[in-house]
Amino acid sequence: MEKSTLSHSMEDPLLSQLLALASLIALFLVLWTAKRSRCRSQSTENARFNLPPEIPDAWPIIGHLHLLRKPVPLARILASMSDHCGPIFLIRLGVHQAVVISTNEYVRECFTTHDRTLASRPRSRVGLHLGYNFAALAFAQYGPYWRQMRKLMMLELLSHSRLKALKNLQVSEINTLIKGLYDTVITTPNDHDGPTSNRKPVIISQWLEYMTLNVITQMIARKRYFGSRAGGLSVERDAAHAKRVIKEFVRMSGFPAISDLIPYTGWTDFVGPVRSMKRIAKEFDSIVGSWVEEHEQRRSVINGERNSQRKKDLDFIDVMISVIEDNSMLGFSKETIIKATVVILIVAGSGTTSLTLTWILSLLLNHKHVLDKAHEELDLKIGRDRWVRDSDIESLPYLQAIVKETLRLYPPAPHLIPHEGDEDCIVNGYLVPKGSRLFVNVWKLHRDPRVWSDPDDFLPERFLANGDAADMDVSGQHFEFIPFGSGRRACPGAALAIQKIIFGIIEIKIDD
Repeated sequence: MEKSTLSHSMEDPLLSQLLALASLIALFLVLWTAKRSRCRSQSTENARFNLPPEIPDAWPIIGHLHLLRKPVPLARILASMSDHCGPIFLIRLGVHQAVVISTNEYVRECFTTHDRTLASRPRSRVGLHLGYNFAALAFAQYGPYWRQMRKLMMLELLSHSRLKALKNLQVSEINTLIKGLYDTVITTPNDHDGPTSNRKPVIISQWLEYMTLNVITQMIARKRYFGSRAGGLSVERDAAHAKRVIKEFVRMSGFPAISDLIPYTGWTDFVGPVRSMKRIAKEFDSIVGSWVEEHEQRRSVINGERNSQRKKDLDFIDVMISVIEDNSMLGFSKETIIKATVVILIVAGSGTTSLTLTWILSLLLNHKHVLDKAHEELDLKIGRDRWVRDSDIESLPYLQAIVKETLRLYPPAPHLIPHEGDEDCIVNGYLVPKGSRLFVNVWKLHRDPRVWSDPDDFLPERFLANGDAADMDVSGQHFEFIPFGSGRRACPGAALAIQKIIFGIIEIKIDD
């Protein structure tokens, strides 16, 4: 019996890998005494090169990873470290050095003086498997390909004219799902029970996630998969499959891999997150590939039409098919570039909006005086008898302030996607060595008491005309407030995110 149990345990691949990794760690821990003496000489070396102060208690091989395994968000763990070590410090993620910054002085220098030097990305299994071998803009290395893709995104897909043309689609989709939500809430099993006798509970964060996913898939490919009105697909099973794959793909895009941090652990890719990444990437590729194929088949019809209105209705895939050359772009095929761009639009476009809308609703429902002021502004400037127009947004300063204050307290990315230096640079007197990862703790930055009075309080008034942050916007040029990043790697979809957030909160129309 004991032999059988042992054999069964050792057949578990994950357990075997963990035991092997633990053995390696144990082997190196034997050398810990020698490590302590090396730390003294390292301190001298750090002083000579003026490296940022390093967090204590690094372990061999894994570095400080053991300090990050706590039941609190990573940004808050890093913020606590900053409280003890200062606004810039060094941690070791496996064998890689990472520099963490959290004040506007360091952010300003990194994304102005050293913006070019720090414009690359660390290579990761997510970028490899979910980002189409680093073809997706967020994972691409800085260089000619990245510049062409950024230009495509900004001039063709996310330009003001393109977003304006697709605005009605966004509003229509939001209203469709709001009606679906209303129908869900008041639906009863028996008509004679009355319309409100058995209202169903609604998980509002899930509903907002569905809404934003529908909006972005409509803009990308005129597809919708979520909600009771997700008809139009000939087979309901296909819709359920697409829904599952898209949700899982978005979830997997935030998963780390051991082999990204610790060398010689590539064998762990056969199980765990990387194995799941490969599986879901294959399923996602099949779905997006079918979208591209459908659009290619319609292309001749679109090209033959002279109706200008029809051409205004082009979705993102239509646009990419028409503007990307048929030959490969710096090593990637046209189809790969389209699919990789769809990846970024879905992952970034859905998560940012749904998360921010959820926080806005929560904050408004817990701050009735702010909700009352928002109602007053909407009633005065728009009324209740018409849809919102683009021109209305500029006349709604209090609503804009609510959105900004929510993004300050709860930024979509509490710590930015890490940057990587392609050469040494000196940031405010500290050496950031070539190959180091740079983490910007936006959550900590946005709560700096030197900049923000009552930093933990929800005070939209700080962004109004007489407030401390009256001149701040989300462009990334105000280094105290960078909810969408800063520098050349700032999120290109910030304008789209703000548009969807404002349209969403207006159309939801929260009642007292």
